[in-house]
Amino acid sequence: MTYLQPDLKPSPRQNQLQRLSLLLALCLPLILLSGCGDDDAEDNDQGRPSIAVTWTAASEQQVRETRNAVGSIEPLSAPFIAAEISGIITTIKVDEGDEIEQGDLLAEIEADDYRDERDSAAADVARLTAQVGVQERNVRRAQELYADDHISADELDNAEADLESREQELTAALANLRRAERNLERTRIRSGIDGAVSERHVSAGDYAAAGDPLFDLTDTHNLKARIPVSERLAQHIDSQTQLQLRNRSGSPSEYSATVTNMRPNISPRTRSLHLLAAIDNPGDWRPGASIDAEVVLDVREQIVLPTQSVVRRPAGEVVFILDDDEQTVTERSVETGTRMGDRIEISSGVESGERVVVDGAGFLTDGAEVRAEEREDSESATE
Repeated sequence: MTYLQPDLKPSPRQNQLQRLSLLLALCLPLILLSGCGDDDAEDNDQGRPSIAVTWTAASEQQVRETRNAVGSIEPLSAPFIAAEISGIITTIKVDEGDEIEQGDLLAEIEADDYRDERDSAAADVARLTAQVGVQERNVRRAQELYADDHISADELDNAEADLESREQELTAALANLRRAERNLERTRIRSGIDGAVSERHVSAGDYAAAGDPLFDLTDTHNLKARIPVSERLAQHIDSQTQLQLRNRSGSPSEYSATVTNMRPNISPRTRSLHLLAAIDNPGDWRPGASIDAEVVLDVREQIVLPTQSVVRRPAGEVVFILDDDEQTVTERSVETGTRMGDRIEISSGVESGERVVVDGAGFLTDGAEVRAEEREDSESATE
């Protein structure tokens, strides 16, 4: 008869249990020893641990309530230059991108026909001026003859009527001369602004009819910022609202401005209100560029604390004020306002100079015992 020998080799699970038991036996004395030493929570006389915390003195700081938006830069003026008269373009003086000044010559239209019209109108004026002079002498002579009873009143009236007719013809001739001179001047296309040529629509040799586009100009010196903001901010914005603009592509990159106008209507598509601000170009800012805008809704002096000092409880937000004995804290309900990164505005509940717990506030309750130290960066945090 064959007997099977039992396998006395321990299983993997048994090996694991043995190792855990050995590890626990080695670590237990260390755990007991560490429990007898000092730690962050020291026992007080009643056996309750005190909590290590830091505090900072509450102080008033300037609070800027702002909203951020993305806007664009536009030219304050962007005139569209069209031909005022018809003719062949003989000369182009500028091209796209060229800087121009008010009065600079941009192009010329063939002027011979308009010069002839001017000369013809000038000749009519000269002829009628001479006729008026002759008729004025005739009237004076007729008045003398009438005074001596050598001519009748009708003859005097006829002479005066002829003079009035000649004067009216001269007035019309002078108007024609001025029109001809203006048309001759219009053959020379000039800029009405300081800026740059943004687009040219014609070339030398083109025929331009009155009203045809010639150039698009852009005022690069006088700009405006257009900033869309939520319609909910409309009641908080007026002509004194300050803006801090940051240009993504221009230099200098920042510019302070004031709202100069607002569009009267809310955009039906985006439900936004458009703010407008005039800008004297501070450098190489270009129309069409995007800008980041900070809209300053309010500036006030208020208590500001580190964000971690405010703890949310079921009843609301609270802070913990270090008592005079520097060993206990008092829970205080607060109202908060604007958040500014790692700081928060305290609208009510804390007075300037009170010592407010920062680090460790989340572990406290009203009357908790603490070991408090002033926060190392408390001075810089309140500057």
